[in-house]
Amino acid sequence: MVLFEKEKFPRHHIGESLMTDTYWTFQRMGFLEKLKASPFTQKYSVQFANQAGRESHPFYFFEAVHNESAVTWQVNRAVFDKMLIEHAAEQGATVHQGVTVKQVLFEGDKATGVEVKMEDGLPHSFYAKVVVDATGQSAMLSNKFRWRVRDPKLKKAVLYSYFKGAHREKI
Repeated sequence: MVLFEKEKFPRHHIGESLMTDTYWTFQRMGFLEKLKASPFTQKYSVQFANQAGRESHPFYFFEAVHNESAVTWQVNRAVFDKMLIEHAAEQGATVHQGVTVKQVLFEGDKATGVEVKMEDGLPHSFYAKVVVDATGQSAMLSNKFRWRVRDPKLKKAVLYSYFKGAHREKI
């Protein structure tokens, strides 16, 4: 397995509030114990605010999820993403950071590899049985094939802030 990442980790990225269903994925990956041992804040509920700023009642995960996955984490993305990429390397992936995927290579309609711009600036081709487009919001293949359909009702904005010295109650 070869993993290409255009950034070098750690890199700043807005924090992430994980949801409970990620618990089982992390367990299958062999990553759950690292997450449990991490300094990330454990999260037991979510709460929403409407356009007027009125907050909903908290939704406690344990009310709907009756097993150990009723807890998740609020992660610092720079630390979390670095942990994930290091875990991939520990599991045997060859990891290239600071490398940009320029295009997915095809034979007919089958993806067979990628062309990348390596750190030395030269293009290189890598071939594989499976190619995964994990380009996130840049959506390389979705844009190439015009698969992306935007829903105008889902245009959202996110605000974030950091707090020091805030008291957090445990349930």
